[in-house]
Amino acid sequence: MARQLGIVGLSHKTAPIEVRERLAFAGDSLPEALRRILTVPGVGEAMIVSTCNRVEVYAGIEDPNTIEGLKRFIVDERQLPGELRAHLYAHGGNDALRHLFRVAASLDSMVVGESQILGQVKDAYQAALEAGTLGPVLQRAVPRAFALAKRVRTETDVARSSASIASAAVDLAAQIFGDLDGRRVLVVGAGKMGDLSARHLKAAGVGELIVANRTQSRAVALAARLGGKAAPWEDLDKLLQRADIVLCSTGATEPVLMRDRIERVMRARKGRWLFFIDIAVPRDIDPAVGEIENVYLYDVDALEKVVAQNRAQRQSEAAEGEVMVDVELKRYQEHEQSLGVVPTIKLLRGRFLEVAQGEVDRAMARVAASDRATVQAMAEAIVNKLLHVPLTKLKKEARDNPDSELAATVRALFDLHTGHTEEIRVDLDVDLDATDPKSAVKQ
Repeated sequence: MARQLGIVGLSHKTAPIEVRERLAFAGDSLPEALRRILTVPGVGEAMIVSTCNRVEVYAGIEDPNTIEGLKRFIVDERQLPGELRAHLYAHGGNDALRHLFRVAASLDSMVVGESQILGQVKDAYQAALEAGTLGPVLQRAVPRAFALAKRVRTETDVARSSASIASAAVDLAAQIFGDLDGRRVLVVGAGKMGDLSARHLKAAGVGELIVANRTQSRAVALAARLGGKAAPWEDLDKLLQRADIVLCSTGATEPVLMRDRIERVMRARKGRWLFFIDIAVPRDIDPAVGEIENVYLYDVDALEKVVAQNRAQRQSEAAEGEVMVDVELKRYQEHEQSLGVVPTIKLLRGRFLEVAQGEVDRAMARVAASDRATVQAMAEAIVNKLLHVPLTKLKKEARDNPDSELAATVRALFDLHTGHTEEIRVDLDVDLDATDPKSAVKQ
Protein backbone atom coordinates (compact mmCIF):
# COMPACT_ATOMS: atom_id res chain seq x y z
CA MET A 1 0.00 0.00 0.00
CA ALA A 2 1.32 3.47 -0.92
CA ARG A 3 1.93 5.94 1.85
CA GLN A 4 -0.72 8.46 2.83
CA LEU A 5 -0.76 11.50 5.07
CA GLY A 6 -1.58 11.04 8.75
CA ILE A 7 -1.94 13.74 11.42
CA VAL A 8 -2.17 13.54 15.21
CA GLY A 9 -2.30 16.60 17.46
CA LEU A 10 -4.34 19.12 19.36
CA SER A 11 -5.19 22.80 18.97
CA HIS A 12 -6.98 25.71 20.61
CA LYS A 13 -10.22 24.07 19.49
CA THR A 14 -9.66 20.91 21.51
CA ALA A 15 -7.34 21.85 24.37
CA PRO A 16 -6.76 24.82 26.72
CA ILE A 17 -3.36 26.42 26.96
CA GLU A 18 -2.36 24.45 30.07
CA VAL A 19 -2.62 21.27 27.96
CA ARG A 20 -1.08 22.72 24.77
CA GLU A 21 2.00 23.93 26.61
CA ARG A 22 2.67 20.40 27.87
CA LEU A 23 3.00 19.17 24.30
CA ALA A 24 4.92 22.11 22.78
CA PHE A 25 8.24 21.32 21.07
CA ALA A 26 11.06 23.85 21.45
CA GLY A 27 12.98 24.62 18.27
CA ASP A 28 16.22 23.00 19.40
CA SER A 29 14.42 19.76 20.32
CA LEU A 30 12.74 19.34 16.93
CA PRO A 31 15.47 17.47 14.97
CA GLU A 32 15.81 14.68 17.51
CA ALA A 33 12.02 14.47 18.03
CA LEU A 34 11.51 14.18 14.28
CA ARG A 35 14.00 11.36 14.04
CA ARG A 36 12.31 9.55 16.94
CA ILE A 37 8.99 9.69 15.10
CA LEU A 38 10.58 7.69 12.28
CA THR A 39 11.06 4.83 14.75
CA VAL A 40 7.28 4.41 15.01
CA PRO A 41 6.37 1.29 12.97
CA GLY A 42 4.78 2.26 9.66
CA VAL A 43 6.03 5.89 9.69
CA GLY A 44 8.34 6.81 6.82
CA GLU A 45 8.49 10.62 7.08
CA ALA A 46 7.56 13.32 9.59
CA MET A 47 7.05 17.01 10.27
CA ILE A 48 6.05 18.76 13.53
CA VAL A 49 4.05 22.01 13.66
CA SER A 50 4.32 23.48 17.17
CA THR A 51 2.84 26.95 17.75
CA CYS A 52 1.06 28.75 20.57
CA ASN A 53 -2.26 27.41 19.29
CA ARG A 54 -1.47 23.91 18.01
CA VAL A 55 0.92 20.99 18.28
CA GLU A 56 0.59 18.54 15.38
CA VAL A 57 2.62 15.65 13.99
CA TYR A 58 2.32 15.20 10.21
CA ALA A 59 3.57 11.88 8.91
CA GLY A 60 3.72 9.71 5.82
CA ILE A 61 2.20 6.43 7.02
CA GLU A 62 2.07 2.98 5.44
CA ASP A 63 -1.27 1.99 6.94
CA PRO A 64 -4.21 3.81 8.62
CA ASN A 65 -3.56 1.78 11.78
CA THR A 66 -0.23 3.63 12.11
CA ILE A 67 -2.24 6.58 13.48
CA GLU A 68 -2.47 4.77 16.81
CA GLY A 69 1.32 4.49 16.87
CA LEU A 70 1.60 8.26 16.36
CA LYS A 71 -0.80 8.83 19.26
CA ARG A 72 1.31 6.61 21.49
CA PHE A 73 4.42 8.53 20.42
CA ILE A 74 2.92 11.86 21.56
CA VAL A 75 1.58 10.35 24.78
CA ASP A 76 4.97 8.80 25.63
CA GLU A 77 7.05 11.75 24.36
CA ARG A 78 5.19 14.23 26.56
CA GLN A 79 4.13 11.81 29.31
CA LEU A 80 0.52 12.78 28.76
CA PRO A 81 -1.81 11.55 31.54
CA GLY A 82 -4.75 9.41 30.51
CA GLU A 83 -7.35 12.07 31.25
CA LEU A 84 -5.69 14.50 28.81
CA ARG A 85 -5.46 12.11 25.86
CA ALA A 86 -9.05 12.92 24.89
CA HIS A 87 -7.78 16.32 23.67
CA LEU A 88 -5.91 14.63 20.81
CA TYR A 89 -7.43 14.34 17.35
CA ALA A 90 -6.31 12.24 14.40
CA HIS A 91 -6.81 12.51 10.64
CA GLY A 92 -5.80 10.20 7.84
CA GLY A 93 -5.91 10.22 4.05
CA ASN A 94 -8.13 12.87 2.49
CA ASP A 95 -9.25 14.19 5.90
CA ALA A 96 -5.60 14.80 6.77
CA LEU A 97 -4.99 16.60 3.47
CA ARG A 98 -8.03 18.83 4.04
CA HIS A 99 -6.78 19.63 7.53
CA LEU A 100 -3.30 20.53 6.24
CA PHE A 101 -4.76 22.78 3.54
CA ARG A 102 -7.04 24.55 6.04
CA VAL A 103 -4.25 25.03 8.58
CA ALA A 104 -1.84 26.56 6.05
CA ALA A 105 -4.57 28.83 4.67
CA SER A 106 -5.35 30.03 8.25
CA LEU A 107 -8.93 28.75 7.98
CA ASP A 108 -8.41 26.61 11.10
CA SER A 109 -6.69 29.35 13.09
CA MET A 110 -7.91 30.95 16.29
CA VAL A 111 -7.85 34.15 14.25
CA VAL A 112 -9.15 33.20 10.81
CA GLY A 113 -7.08 34.93 8.16
CA GLU A 114 -4.01 35.59 10.33
CA SER A 115 -0.73 35.44 8.46
CA GLN A 116 1.61 33.89 11.04
CA ILE A 117 0.53 30.27 10.61
CA LEU A 118 1.79 29.99 7.03
CA GLY A 119 5.25 31.09 8.13
CA GLN A 120 5.10 28.65 11.05
CA VAL A 121 4.22 25.73 8.77
CA LYS A 122 7.05 26.76 6.44
CA ASP A 123 9.43 26.77 9.41
CA ALA A 124 8.21 23.28 10.33
CA TYR A 125 8.79 22.07 6.77
CA GLN A 126 12.28 23.59 6.74
CA ALA A 127 13.10 21.93 10.08
CA ALA A 128 12.00 18.54 8.71
CA LEU A 129 14.01 19.13 5.54
CA GLU A 130 17.15 19.88 7.57
CA ALA A 131 16.52 16.87 9.83
CA GLY A 132 16.18 14.62 6.79
CA THR A 133 12.67 13.42 7.72
CA LEU A 134 10.75 14.56 4.65
CA GLY A 135 9.51 12.02 2.12
CA PRO A 136 7.35 11.83 -1.01
CA VAL A 137 4.00 12.39 0.75
CA LEU A 138 5.05 15.55 2.59
CA GLN A 139 7.13 16.79 -0.34
CA ARG A 140 4.05 16.69 -2.54
CA ALA A 141 1.32 17.75 -0.09
CA VAL A 142 2.93 20.56 1.91
CA PRO A 143 4.11 22.69 -1.05
CA ARG A 144 0.59 22.37 -2.50
CA ALA A 145 -0.72 23.68 0.83
CA PHE A 146 1.67 26.66 0.60
CA ALA A 147 0.47 27.51 -2.91
CA LEU A 148 -3.17 27.21 -1.87
CA ALA A 149 -2.63 29.43 1.17
CA LYS A 150 -1.12 32.11 -1.04
CA ARG A 151 -4.12 31.98 -3.37
CA VAL A 152 -6.61 32.16 -0.49
CA ARG A 153 -4.87 35.27 0.85
CA THR A 154 -4.63 37.02 -2.51
CA GLU A 155 -7.90 35.95 -4.13
CA THR A 156 -10.32 36.28 -1.18
CA ASP A 157 -11.04 38.85 1.54
CA VAL A 158 -10.33 36.42 4.36
CA ALA A 159 -7.12 38.19 5.39
CA ARG A 160 -8.22 41.77 4.79
CA SER A 161 -10.25 42.32 7.95
CA SER A 162 -8.63 39.70 10.14
CA ALA A 163 -7.51 40.63 13.60
CA SER A 164 -4.54 38.88 15.14
CA ILE A 165 -3.35 37.91 18.59
CA ALA A 166 -0.89 40.77 18.28
CA SER A 167 -3.55 43.37 17.42
CA ALA A 168 -5.86 41.94 20.11
CA ALA A 169 -3.15 42.64 22.68
CA VAL A 170 -3.07 46.27 21.57
CA ASP A 171 -6.87 46.52 21.77
CA LEU A 172 -6.84 45.19 25.34
CA ALA A 173 -4.07 47.56 26.39
CA ALA A 174 -6.06 50.46 24.97
CA GLN A 175 -9.15 49.37 26.91
CA ILE A 176 -7.18 49.31 30.18
CA PHE A 177 -5.04 52.42 29.76
CA GLY A 178 -7.16 54.43 27.35
CA ASP A 179 -4.57 56.47 25.50
CA LEU A 180 -1.38 54.45 24.82
CA ASP A 181 0.69 57.51 23.94
CA GLY A 182 3.84 57.62 26.04
CA ARG A 183 3.29 54.26 27.76
CA ARG A 184 6.44 52.27 28.58
CA VAL A 185 6.63 48.80 27.02
CA LEU A 186 8.96 46.04 28.18
CA VAL A 187 9.46 43.11 25.78
CA VAL A 188 10.71 40.01 27.62
CA GLY A 189 12.20 37.52 25.16
CA ALA A 190 12.90 37.82 21.45
CA GLY A 191 10.40 35.40 19.91
CA LYS A 192 8.68 36.05 16.57
CA MET A 193 5.25 36.67 18.10
CA GLY A 194 6.78 39.10 20.56
CA ASP A 195 8.38 40.94 17.67
CA LEU A 196 5.05 41.18 15.85
CA SER A 197 3.07 42.25 18.92
CA ALA A 198 5.65 44.87 19.81
CA ARG A 199 5.36 46.32 16.30
CA HIS A 200 1.60 46.68 16.80
CA LEU A 201 2.15 48.44 20.12
CA LYS A 202 4.74 50.72 18.55
CA ALA A 203 2.31 51.60 15.77
CA ALA A 204 -0.32 52.39 18.40
CA GLY A 205 1.87 55.21 19.72
CA VAL A 206 3.51 53.81 22.84
CA GLY A 207 6.56 55.66 24.07
CA GLU A 208 9.68 53.94 25.41
CA LEU A 209 10.22 50.34 24.28
CA ILE A 210 12.80 48.18 26.06
CA VAL A 211 13.85 44.62 25.13
CA ALA A 212 15.33 42.18 27.66
CA ASN A 213 16.49 38.71 26.66
CA ARG A 214 18.80 36.12 28.22
CA THR A 215 20.97 36.32 25.09
CA GLN A 216 21.95 39.96 24.92
CA SER A 217 22.80 39.92 21.22
CA ARG A 218 19.25 38.88 20.35
CA ALA A 219 17.86 41.65 22.54
CA VAL A 220 20.05 44.18 20.73
CA ALA A 221 18.94 42.89 17.32
CA LEU A 222 15.23 42.99 18.18
CA ALA A 223 15.49 46.42 19.79
CA ALA A 224 17.17 47.73 16.64
CA ARG A 225 14.34 46.38 14.47
CA LEU A 226 11.71 47.91 16.75
CA GLY A 227 13.38 51.26 17.24
CA GLY A 228 13.78 50.56 20.96
CA LYS A 229 16.58 49.90 23.43
CA ALA A 230 18.12 46.69 24.77
CA ALA A 231 18.64 46.15 28.48
CA PRO A 232 20.54 43.49 30.46
CA TRP A 233 18.54 40.49 31.66
CA GLU A 234 19.91 41.09 35.16
CA ASP A 235 17.99 44.41 35.31
CA LEU A 236 14.61 42.69 34.80
CA ASP A 237 13.18 43.63 38.22
CA LYS A 238 14.02 47.31 37.75
CA LEU A 239 12.57 47.24 34.25
CA LEU A 240 9.34 45.67 35.55
CA GLN A 241 9.04 48.43 38.13
CA ARG A 242 9.09 51.10 35.42
CA ALA A 243 7.00 49.44 32.69
CA ASP A 244 3.30 49.92 31.98
CA ILE A 245 2.95 47.03 29.53
CA VAL A 246 5.01 43.82 29.64
CA LEU A 247 5.01 41.60 26.57
CA CYS A 248 6.43 38.10 27.13
CA SER A 249 7.52 35.77 24.35
CA THR A 250 10.51 33.63 25.36
CA GLY A 251 11.31 30.06 24.43
CA ALA A 252 11.52 28.93 28.06
CA THR A 253 9.96 25.63 29.06
CA GLU A 254 9.05 26.94 32.55
CA PRO A 255 7.59 30.31 33.67
CA VAL A 256 10.20 33.07 33.97
CA LEU A 257 7.99 35.41 36.02
CA MET A 258 6.58 33.93 39.23
CA ARG A 259 4.01 35.37 41.64
CA ASP A 260 6.42 36.21 44.48
CA ARG A 261 8.64 38.19 42.12
CA ILE A 262 5.76 40.25 40.74
CA GLU A 263 4.42 40.88 44.26
CA ARG A 264 7.79 42.46 45.13
CA VAL A 265 7.67 44.49 41.92
CA MET A 266 4.13 45.73 42.67
CA ARG A 267 5.12 46.84 46.17
CA ALA A 268 7.90 48.92 44.63
CA ARG A 269 5.41 50.33 42.08
CA LYS A 270 3.12 51.40 44.95
CA GLY A 271 0.08 49.88 43.31
CA ARG A 272 0.42 51.33 39.80
CA TRP A 273 -1.35 49.15 37.23
CA LEU A 274 0.77 46.64 35.35
CA PHE A 275 -0.48 44.94 32.17
CA PHE A 276 1.03 41.57 31.14
CA ILE A 277 0.60 40.00 27.69
CA ASP A 278 1.88 36.42 27.70
CA ILE A 279 1.88 35.03 24.15
CA ALA A 280 4.35 32.24 24.84
CA VAL A 281 3.50 28.53 24.85
CA PRO A 282 4.59 27.16 27.27
CA ARG A 283 3.54 30.25 29.24
CA ASP A 284 6.20 32.66 30.53
CA ILE A 285 4.13 33.97 33.44
CA ASP A 286 2.80 32.03 36.42
CA PRO A 287 -1.04 32.15 36.08
CA ALA A 288 -1.20 33.12 39.78
CA VAL A 289 0.28 36.51 38.83
CA GLY A 290 -3.17 37.45 37.53
CA GLU A 291 -4.54 37.27 41.08
CA ILE A 292 -2.35 40.16 42.29
CA GLU A 293 -4.18 43.43 42.80
CA ASN A 294 -3.83 45.96 39.95
CA VAL A 295 -2.18 43.34 37.72
CA TYR A 296 -3.86 42.43 34.43
CA LEU A 297 -2.64 39.18 32.87
CA TYR A 298 -3.72 37.87 29.48
CA ASP A 299 -2.44 34.70 27.80
CA VAL A 300 -3.26 33.55 24.27
CA ASP A 301 -6.52 31.91 25.34
CA ALA A 302 -7.68 35.12 27.04
CA LEU A 303 -6.78 37.11 23.92
CA GLU A 304 -8.91 34.71 21.91
CA LYS A 305 -12.02 36.19 23.55
CA VAL A 306 -11.12 39.56 22.08
CA VAL A 307 -10.64 38.33 18.53
CA ALA A 308 -13.83 36.25 18.77
CA GLN A 309 -15.87 39.45 18.58
CA ASN A 310 -15.15 39.75 14.85
CA ARG A 311 -15.12 36.02 14.11
CA ALA A 312 -18.58 35.90 12.53
CA GLN A 313 -17.54 38.41 9.87
CA ARG A 314 -14.30 36.56 9.15
CA GLN A 315 -16.05 33.19 8.97
CA SER A 316 -18.35 34.60 6.31
CA GLU A 317 -15.38 35.86 4.31
CA ALA A 318 -13.62 32.51 4.83
CA ALA A 319 -16.40 30.63 3.02
CA GLU A 320 -14.77 31.38 -0.32
CA GLY A 321 -11.49 30.04 1.03
CA GLU A 322 -13.23 26.81 2.07
CA VAL A 323 -14.49 26.38 -1.49
CA MET A 324 -10.92 26.81 -2.75
CA VAL A 325 -9.80 24.08 -0.31
CA ASP A 326 -12.42 21.72 -1.74
CA VAL A 327 -11.29 22.42 -5.30
CA GLU A 328 -7.61 21.96 -4.43
CA LEU A 329 -8.34 18.74 -2.56
CA LYS A 330 -10.08 17.31 -5.63
CA ARG A 331 -7.19 18.35 -7.88
CA TYR A 332 -4.70 16.81 -5.47
CA GLN A 333 -6.63 13.53 -5.31
CA GLU A 334 -6.64 13.36 -9.12
CA HIS A 335 -2.92 14.09 -9.09
CA GLU A 336 -2.23 11.29 -6.60
CA GLN A 337 -4.31 8.83 -8.62
CA SER A 338 -2.28 9.75 -11.69
CA LEU A 339 0.91 8.73 -9.90
CA GLY A 340 -0.20 5.11 -10.09
CA VAL A 341 0.45 5.03 -13.85
CA VAL A 342 3.75 6.92 -13.75
CA PRO A 343 5.90 3.73 -13.61
CA THR A 344 4.00 2.36 -16.60
CA ILE A 345 4.48 5.65 -18.46
CA LYS A 346 8.20 5.61 -17.75
CA LEU A 347 8.61 2.03 -18.88
CA LEU A 348 6.52 2.52 -22.02
CA ARG A 349 8.43 5.65 -23.00
CA GLY A 350 11.71 3.88 -22.22
CA ARG A 351 10.76 0.95 -24.45
CA PHE A 352 9.91 3.24 -27.38
CA LEU A 353 13.10 5.27 -26.93
CA GLU A 354 15.14 2.06 -26.74
CA VAL A 355 13.76 0.88 -30.09
CA ALA A 356 14.22 4.34 -31.64
CA GLN A 357 17.79 4.58 -30.34
CA GLY A 358 18.64 1.20 -31.86
CA GLU A 359 17.49 2.39 -35.27
CA VAL A 360 19.37 5.68 -34.86
CA ASP A 361 22.58 3.83 -33.99
CA ARG A 362 22.26 1.68 -37.11
CA ALA A 363 21.60 4.74 -39.28
CA MET A 364 24.52 6.76 -37.93
CA ALA A 365 27.05 4.86 -40.03
CA ARG A 366 25.29 6.07 -43.17
CA VAL A 367 24.70 9.67 -42.00
CA ALA A 368 27.12 12.57 -42.25
CA ALA A 369 28.52 13.72 -38.90
CA SER A 370 26.88 17.13 -39.33
CA ASP A 371 23.43 15.49 -39.60
CA ARG A 372 23.65 13.09 -36.65
CA ALA A 373 22.21 15.52 -34.07
CA THR A 374 19.28 16.16 -36.40
CA VAL A 375 18.60 12.41 -36.78
CA GLN A 376 18.78 11.92 -33.01
CA ALA A 377 16.34 14.79 -32.35
CA MET A 378 13.99 13.55 -35.07
CA ALA A 379 13.85 10.06 -33.54
CA GLU A 380 12.99 11.45 -30.10
CA ALA A 381 10.37 13.77 -31.60
CA ILE A 382 8.69 10.84 -33.37
CA VAL A 383 8.56 8.89 -30.08
CA ASN A 384 7.04 11.87 -28.25
CA LYS A 385 4.37 12.34 -30.92
CA LEU A 386 3.49 8.65 -31.07
CA LEU A 387 3.15 8.45 -27.28
CA HIS A 388 1.33 11.73 -26.66
CA VAL A 389 -2.21 10.36 -27.08
CA PRO A 390 -1.73 7.03 -25.24
CA LEU A 391 0.09 8.68 -22.31
CA THR A 392 -2.59 11.35 -22.03
CA LYS A 393 -5.25 8.62 -22.04
CA LEU A 394 -3.38 6.69 -19.34
CA LYS A 395 -3.19 9.72 -17.05
CA LYS A 396 -6.86 10.62 -17.59
CA GLU A 397 -8.00 7.07 -16.97
CA ALA A 398 -6.00 6.94 -13.74
CA ARG A 399 -7.61 10.19 -12.53
CA ASP A 400 -11.17 9.32 -13.55
CA ASN A 401 -11.16 5.61 -12.78
CA PRO A 402 -8.62 4.53 -10.10
CA ASP A 403 -9.66 0.88 -10.48
CA SER A 404 -9.02 0.81 -14.22
CA GLU A 405 -6.99 -2.07 -15.65
CA LEU A 406 -5.73 0.03 -18.58
CA ALA A 407 -2.21 0.39 -17.16
CA ALA A 408 -1.98 -3.35 -16.57
CA THR A 409 -3.17 -3.98 -20.13
CA VAL A 410 -0.48 -1.68 -21.52
CA ARG A 411 2.21 -3.43 -19.47
CA ALA A 412 1.05 -6.81 -20.74
CA LEU A 413 0.71 -5.61 -24.35
CA PHE A 414 4.26 -4.21 -24.49
CA ASP A 415 5.79 -6.76 -22.09
CA LEU A 416 6.74 -4.10 -19.52
CA HIS A 417 8.02 -5.28 -16.14
CA THR A 418 7.77 -2.68 -13.38
CA GLY A 419 9.25 -4.42 -10.34
CA HIS A 420 9.01 -2.31 -7.16
CA THR A 421 7.94 1.20 -8.16
CA GLU A 422 7.57 3.09 -4.89
CA GLU A 423 11.11 4.50 -5.04
CA ILE A 424 10.78 6.02 -8.50
CA ARG A 425 7.57 7.96 -7.92
CA VAL A 426 9.27 11.08 -6.62
CA ASP A 427 11.65 11.24 -9.58
CA LEU A 428 8.82 10.95 -12.06
CA ASP A 429 6.56 13.44 -10.29
CA VAL A 430 8.10 16.23 -12.36
CA ASP A 431 5.51 15.50 -14.98
CA LEU A 432 2.73 16.00 -12.44
CA ASP A 433 3.39 19.28 -10.60
CA ALA A 434 6.24 18.16 -8.36
CA THR A 435 8.07 20.77 -6.28
CA ASP A 436 11.67 20.87 -5.09
CA PRO A 437 11.40 20.62 -1.27
CA LYS A 438 14.07 23.31 -0.83
CA SER A 439 12.32 25.79 -3.11
CA ALA A 440 8.90 25.07 -1.58
CA VAL A 441 9.77 26.97 1.59
CA LYS A 442 10.57 30.10 -0.42
CA GLN A 443 7.13 30.37 -2.03
